[in-house]
Amino acid sequence: MVEPPAPPIELTPLVACSADTAQDVLWHIAEYAPQLRKWLVANPSATPAMLEYLAQVGGPGVPEALRILLKSLEMNGSGSDQPFIASTAL
Repeated sequence: MVEPPAPPIELTPLVACSADTAQDVLWHIAEYAPQLRKWLVANPSATPAMLEYLAQVGGPGVPEALRILLKSLEMNGSGSDQPFIASTAL
């Protein structure tokens, strides 16, 4: 017996910032859900290419989210190991 396909994923801030979300879903959010882009910045799985894309296309809250991320990286002396900014409201 063939199983029906899984229902579509509901795109929420939690899905956008979860490290467990698949890259193809994250890229879908980046391209088609501008209201959720700021949450992608807080995702520890966001790739440098995705962050660059978000910086270019922008969206509600994206510039501030990127400023917070960069400030956090500077304060932690971090380079490639991007921290998850759980205590910072985006």
